[in-house]
Amino acid sequence: MNLITMDYFIALAEERSFTRAAARLLVTQQTLSAHIASVERELGVKLVNRTVPLSLTYAGEEFLRYARRFQTERRALEQEFADIAGNAQGLLAVGIASTRGRLLMPQAIAAFDVTHPGVGIQLEEDENDALVDLLREGSVDMIVATVPKGASGLVVRPLRRERVVLLVSDALLERLYGDGAPAAIEAVEQSGNLAVLADLPYLLLGTGDEPGDLSREMLERAGIRPVARVMSKNSETLVDLAARGVGACFVPIDLARAMTGEGSPEGLRVISLGDDATIPIHVAWRASEHVWSVIESFADLLEELYGETA
Repeated sequence: MNLITMDYFIALAEERSFTRAAARLLVTQQTLSAHIASVERELGVKLVNRTVPLSLTYAGEEFLRYARRFQTERRALEQEFADIAGNAQGLLAVGIASTRGRLLMPQAIAAFDVTHPGVGIQLEEDENDALVDLLREGSVDMIVATVPKGASGLVVRPLRRERVVLLVSDALLERLYGDGAPAAIEAVEQSGNLAVLADLPYLLLGTGDEPGDLSREMLERAGIRPVARVMSKNSETLVDLAARGVGACFVPIDLARAMTGEGSPEGLRVISLGDDATIPIHVAWRASEHVWSVIESFADLLEELYGETA
């Protein structure tokens, strides 16, 4: 058994497929299968059920827990000795939601590449709760996400408060509210209460997505049981549907600006929802005796670019 076998098993457990795991690892399926069979013989237990889709046995789940722990410790060792040697090289794994990553990461990574050309960035995109789990288990080095208060074992730094707005087409507003549309918009923007827009069909993000969860809270406070015309994990898809008059969607204001700028569909109305419609965004990493200097450098850059005083 060796560390490569640990890496192979983690990839197989995550992909749940020998084909996909082998492609991810850039090895043949025969090589991957041989490694898994070898460790099963060494431990004297079956680790995987070779079904479609593949599943882990109880022993496999336990082995995965150890493999991830060893992988995290190895990464920490490599990072600490890189700092001792003054060698800023390696791979920084950053967890972030896909929409937020689209808005924040291109500029941040381009700037970071200038000062840290020896460091590669691996983006892991997932929903907020899953990102916190990925950080805790050591699958990523840091996350840009909303971290619950009192999260133990993590270093959490506030980055910004992300404002959420409502996007809806002028054509849909006119069809439903006629000449009363301007007054309805003004009422929402002054009070943050969506009650006057109860007749709108809504395009909603899934649970576990912060703008999606916030939108459901706001609708519930307004006494609205929304007609969920479409549900999706992809904010850009919902914006495109809103532009076609299918419904109204809740998105971060930075995405709204990007999607309603020059060259974008015309006739999309951005409706402010007030100071309560904000989401705290943090940068977080695992607390340890030694924190890789690259993690703190990237966090400092994010704060410089996107922090409240930026």
